[in-house]
Amino acid sequence: MQITLYSLLMSVVWSSILAAFNHVCRKKRFFIRQLGITNILFLYLFSIARMLIPYKFSFTRVIHSKGAFTDLCESASVNQIGAAQISPLSALAAAWALVSALLTLQFAYQYLKATKEFSTYSICEDGQCRRIFQKIQNRSQKQIKIQLRYSSQINIPMGVGIFRKSIILPEETYSDSELYYILRHEYTHFLNKDLLLKIFVHLYWCIFWWNPAIYLIKRDLAQILEIKCDLDVTDNMKNEEKAAYLTTIVTMLKKAGTKKAANTLYGATALFGKNDVLKKGRMALKGGVKGGELEIIERFKMVSDSRGCERKSMVFTGAWFLMVVMLVFVSYSFVIQPENEAQGNGIASGAESAEGGAGGVYSVKCTEDGTYYVYFREQVVGEVVGEVVWRDSDAR
Repeated sequence: MQITLYSLLMSVVWSSILAAFNHVCRKKRFFIRQLGITNILFLYLFSIARMLIPYKFSFTRVIHSKGAFTDLCESASVNQIGAAQISPLSALAAAWALVSALLTLQFAYQYLKATKEFSTYSICEDGQCRRIFQKIQNRSQKQIKIQLRYSSQINIPMGVGIFRKSIILPEETYSDSELYYILRHEYTHFLNKDLLLKIFVHLYWCIFWWNPAIYLIKRDLAQILEIKCDLDVTDNMKNEEKAAYLTTIVTMLKKAGTKKAANTLYGATALFGKNDVLKKGRMALKGGVKGGELEIIERFKMVSDSRGCERKSMVFTGAWFLMVVMLVFVSYSFVIQPENEAQGNGIASGAESAEGGAGGVYSVKCTEDGTYYVYFREQVVGEVVGEVVWRDSDAR
């Protein structure tokens, strides 16, 4: 079991395929009804796991490629650039590590700064907040210690904090019904540990920022968590209660649209996304933006059709997961790499020179002082001092 450049490339390809496949399925109401939103969430985690485990196992078959792919890999790993004379592949790896480190540090700094700022917001001590929040906790199977705060600097209700949990409310006047649904929504996020998952996905993005599929996974997972939270909140509700819950979201969305937009911390949960605060989002609620369904509209449809979403088929779900597991296994069954990679690092002994590889592009030459120079396409790529052994299998 080992990680190679080509096993990593295969992980990128397969993870992207799984992410795109999951995205298409999520948009189809049939799959949501048959699988359920929780199972779809797990399918997205499969694509993340595939990227995080880029191993080549003992059963993995190597498929040798020729042509443009081989030439590209040779150029990236052998040619040297700049004053430091490093290969393009090494330069890309260094850039990857540098950007990943900067993104991770930036997120950590912003998160710590935001949570420190949130801790300065006023604590809700009025009787309405305490009474309604106590009602929510009494109806919950698990009680979580959460502080309720409010501020005029935010325009979207949100939940923040892993160790010191808080629900932050915009400084507004709320009816009992509005406050109940807002607090219950954010409390449900804490029950589902959605903040931990969002932070994990963001750190995953910080590491693999160069993979376009990561942006799709990140956005889809955020939406899935909101849909799951909506369905958990409205579970066993009557139609009138669901209508009141959705009306609360619409009311808060309209109020947020009249205020100056505040940055929403990624790693926090919000009643709705900042993209839904845009003018076209408010227009869509009245019935009419073309060119794609907004996130808030999709959530409304899911809540309205929640009974249909509960009609999961165990047979279909089992068969679907079996197919995905088999697909993941197939993705590990082979890896594509250039033909010349099969040579390994074969080196000659006891002879002035030896050549191997396709077309004699790989050679080793010995000088009088016993130093062996390794050539690739007539360029020195390394040297070895001391006794070495040439393996015929390496030249094949």
